[in-house]
Amino acid sequence: MASTIWTNARIVTMDDDVPDAEAIFTVDDRIIAVGDLAAVQAAAPAGTTTVDLGGATLFPGFIEAHNHMIMYGLGLATIDARPAQLPSIAALVAEIRERADVTPAGGWVVARGYDDNQLDEKRHPSRHDLDGATTAHPVLVVNGSGHLAVANTHALERAGIDANTSDPQGGEIVRDASGEATGLLLETAQRIVRAVIPEPTVDDMVDALQACHDRYVAAGITASHTAGVNSSDEVTAHQRWRECNDRPLRTTMMVGQPMWPAFRDTGLRTGAGDDYLLVGPLKLFSDGSLIGRTAAVSQPFLEDPNPNNLGMEMMPQAELDEIVLDAHRHGWQVAIHAIGDRAIEMCLDAYAAAQRAFPRHDTRHRIEHCGILRPDLIARLVDQQVIPVSQPIFIREYGEGFLRHLGRDRVALTYPFRSLFDAGIPLVFSSDCPVSAYEPLKSIQASVEERTNSGTDYAPAEAIAARQAIRAYTVNGAIAGFAETRAGRIRPGMLADFTILASDPAKVEPAAIDAIPVAGTVIGGEIVYQRPLEA
Repeated sequence: MASTIWTNARIVTMDDDVPDAEAIFTVDDRIIAVGDLAAVQAAAPAGTTTVDLGGATLFPGFIEAHNHMIMYGLGLATIDARPAQLPSIAALVAEIRERADVTPAGGWVVARGYDDNQLDEKRHPSRHDLDGATTAHPVLVVNGSGHLAVANTHALERAGIDANTSDPQGGEIVRDASGEATGLLLETAQRIVRAVIPEPTVDDMVDALQACHDRYVAAGITASHTAGVNSSDEVTAHQRWRECNDRPLRTTMMVGQPMWPAFRDTGLRTGAGDDYLLVGPLKLFSDGSLIGRTAAVSQPFLEDPNPNNLGMEMMPQAELDEIVLDAHRHGWQVAIHAIGDRAIEMCLDAYAAAQRAFPRHDTRHRIEHCGILRPDLIARLVDQQVIPVSQPIFIREYGEGFLRHLGRDRVALTYPFRSLFDAGIPLVFSSDCPVSAYEPLKSIQASVEERTNSGTDYAPAEAIAARQAIRAYTVNGAIAGFAETRAGRIRPGMLADFTILASDPAKVEPAAIDAIPVAGTVIGGEIVYQRPLEA
C-alpha cells in the first residue's frame, strides 16, 4: 500500500468543518487524515512518503460536470475555426482551401468553432462561400455551439439535400428566397450530412479519450461528466480506455437518448459502475443554442432575420413528459439540455409531472446550461430541487452575442450565478468543451469578472467570489453526480483527488486567475500531471 503525506501547501478543503489544513495523509486512493502537520504525521506509519508541495495551493479535484470528451478529442484533427483564429469568412475559406489542397479529392474537410456574431461579416457563411474554397471535397463547418453547421454544395449533394428535402423534427434546412438550401443546417438537420461522414472507429475514440484526458488533467480536472454516449461503440471505447489506464480521469457517462432503450432494458440505472467509470443520468435535449438563436424562448430574439424567432423545441411537451416519466420511474437521474426560458419551463413541468406520478426522494434531476432564467423559474428550481449545470466561460466567449440578441434586461438573468447561490441552489460549473475552453480557471475568472473577452461588462450584479466558483467546481459538482460522500471535499474517507495550483484564485486579482499555473493533478493518490512551480 502506498502511504503519503502531502504538505507545505495552502490546503483548502472545501469542508466547512475544517476549512484549512497543513497536511493530508493518504493511503492508496483514500484520504486517511487531514489537519495540522504534527497530527497527520502521528497518524502515518514509518516509511510514509512525504510530498513537499513547495508552497502551492491544494484544492479538491476539479469536476468538469458537462462536456463532450470523445467529440473534443476527435475534433483536435479538424480546422480550428474559432473567431480568435479565423475572424472572417474570408479567413475561414482560405484555411479550408489550404486543408483541401492536402486532402485527397472526395475526402471530407471539417472545421469547428465559428460564431457568426463574432465574424467580421456578422453572418453565417453560405454554401457558396465554402464552394469558393473547394468543389472537389465535401465541407462541413460547425458552429461553436455544435447546434448548427454549414455545408458546401458537394456535401449537400452527397447527403441528398435538395429543394425537395423536408425538414426533420427539431431541425431546419435554411433556404433562400427561391427555396434552395443556403448550406446552413439548424439542429437535427445537421444529422442528414453527418450521416454520410465516415464514422470513427472504436480505436479512434479511445485515442480521442486519451487526448482529452491528457489535456484535462493538465488543467487540474480529476473527474468528468461526459454529456451523452450515443452508441454502443462509444460505450465500448470508454470501457477500453478505462481498462488501459491505472488512474484515468473519473468519468461519468450520461446516456444519450438513442441509447436509452438499451440501458433501460438491462435494468441498469444511474450510479452503476466503479470509481473510474460510472453510468450517469439520461441526457435529453429540449431546445437548441443561444448563440445560434435556436434556444426556445418566450420573447423573440433581437437582431434576427426572423423578427418573431422564438427558437426551437427538440420535442413537444407531451413527448418530453413521456420520456422523463419513463426514466424517472425506472430510478434514473435525468439531465436535460435547456437554454431558453421556455425550454427550462418545459423541463421543470416534465420533472414535476413525473414526481407527481411516481414520488421519489432525492432525484437530483438536472438542467444542463439553464441559460435564460426568470425569477419564477429560479423559485421553481428551489422548490423542485433541480440542479442547474452552468458554463461561465460562455460569458467570455459568447457574451457579446448574448447582449446583441437578448438585450441588457434579459441578459441580467442569463447564466446568473449570484442569484442562484443566494437562493441556496447548488449551482454547478462546467465548460461544455469543445463548445468552449475546458480550463476551469477560465470559467472561475469569468464568474468573478462578468466580462466578455472584449472587456464589455456582462451582468456585474451576478458576479461571485472565487471561493464560490471553486465550490461550483468541487462540492456542487460532486453533488450533481451523487458523489458527495467520496469527492468534492478533502476529508477522511474521501478519494485522494487533488488540484494543485501555484497560487490561490481567491488571493490574486480577478484578471490574473486564468494565468495561475496548474502545478499538479492527483487522482487516487497518484500524481497524474506535474509541472515545476515558477520561481
